Amino acid sequence: MADFRMPDINKVSLAGNLTRDPELQYIASGTPLCKLGLAVSRKFKTKAGETREDTVFINVTTWRGTAEFCGEYLKKGQPVLVEGRLTMNEWEDKNSGQKRSSIEVTAERVQQLSWADRGGQGGGDQGGGGQGGGEGYSSAPKPRVIEEPIPEDDIPF
Repeated sequence: MADFRMPDINKVSLAGNLTRDPELQYIASGTPLCKLGLAVSRKFKTKAGETREDTVFINVTTWRGTAEFCGEYLKKGQPVLVEGRLTMNEWEDKNSGQKRSSIEVTAERVQQLSWADRGGQGGGDQGGGGQGGGEGYSSAPKPRVIEEPIPEDDIPF
């Protein structure tokens, strides 16, 4: 008898607004990481016809060029698309000694969804995750998309 198992899939795509300015940091090896807070809302109607909104707050971590892009170009309140995978962090609470855990998104791709905060003015585009370029924005700028794989040995937990 063959053993048939479902494939393991860990992929998430979220569009929402940043809840705080990105926090760019560097780990001991010098690799950049950036922490983001994302609010994702869903509007729906109740059986009574009342419109309601449900909001989920999600922590997101980005690495390398994506992290540098987020730290330099993104701001609180800005709408973004985040694609990545779910990761679980576990630790022991220093005060109570209890084990704690949280689930967050490790982003492999981040894309700006709005250009309203640029006021139609161009700025420098580093392209490729901050590792190239110099191409400028045209009068109708394209959203910046940064995408990088994250090697497991670079994740500090």
